[in-house]
Amino acid sequence: MPKANNQRGAAGLPRIIHRPDLQSRRQRSVFALLAGIGWLLWLYLLLPLATIGGWIFGVGRFESYVIDSQDHSWASLTLYAVITVLAGATLLVWAFYNYRRFRHVDRRQPALPLTPERLALSFGMNSDQVAALQRHRRVTLTHDAQGNIIEAR
Repeated sequence: MPKANNQRGAAGLPRIIHRPDLQSRRQRSVFALLAGIGWLLWLYLLLPLATIGGWIFGVGRFESYVIDSQDHSWASLTLYAVITVLAGATLLVWAFYNYRRFRHVDRRQPALPLTPERLALSFGMNSDQVAALQRHRRVTLTHDAQGNIIEAR
């Protein structure tokens, strides 16, 4: 079996790009470390813009309204807690409803194997024509307006 690193995908990129599970633990760790450093650098560069945005949109007003006034803070926190509990309860009710509705239904079934006869039926051809097409490396199909195959060369 050839190594996965030497195989090429459709875009000409190594398969390891499309299959990170083929990377070694060391490669994944180095990639995660570099990605984390990149995100920290990105956030460090955006921090001045966030500060300017805070000045423009009135962080001082937020501080005087929420932080300095405990009445408003407790009212806001209470409202947030009530909304969070209601949203969680709604999700739980929905999950329970779906569980009760679909608990004995298994709609996930494996696909049937693709036989030459089924392939011929889906193409609107006979099995001999499909077998002839499968022997060629390259085939050009011409379709009509309804999507039916009218020519194969």
